[in-house]
Amino acid sequence: MKKEWLIVACLFLVLPSVLSAAGEEKKNVKFFAEEPVLLTSAGQSADVQMVKVLLERSKIAVKMSALADPGDLQGVKTLVVAVGGSAKGLGAAGVDADKEAARVQKLFAKAKEMGVPILSLQIGGAAKRGELSDRFIGLVMPVSACVIALKDGDKDGFITKTSAKGNAPILFVEKISQTQELLKTIFGKK
Repeated sequence: MKKEWLIVACLFLVLPSVLSAAGEEKKNVKFFAEEPVLLTSAGQSADVQMVKVLLERSKIAVKMSALADPGDLQGVKTLVVAVGGSAKGLGAAGVDADKEAARVQKLFAKAKEMGVPILSLQIGGAAKRGELSDRFIGLVMPVSACVIALKDGDKDGFITKTSAKGNAPILFVEKISQTQELLKTIFGKK
């Protein structure tokens, strides 16, 4: 019985700070987006699947195509990009980093032409950083209208610096679960 009370007491101490951190980021949201959403990957990491789950749980109409091309933007109001390089994911998709970068750049050029804003997410944190991922962060963040990233993935300031090139506001979260609340705010889901 004492253990249960100790757990409950700890939750009362820790939970407000977690909720407060998510609440603070929600207050900082200055970017709002519309549905339907096209979700794609930049770098072919498995994070695209996690972002899809977060969007679906937030009741956001999403179509996913990990290898989306400009033709997939028809009827789309927001392009959501899961950023993270994976050599294994690139191999499974049958592309190399250069082909992936070229695909992403063509997709972004068409999105810009059509006036479709880009919301990018780097939810892999520090574990999904490195030369390959940083290449895609460098491509995506400067052309994004808004960036959501795990705070521990920006210890070196690279995400902040890269996003600043395009003036993209960055919403940092401590945990992936906090991303869902931001997505709900951005897409007007209460």
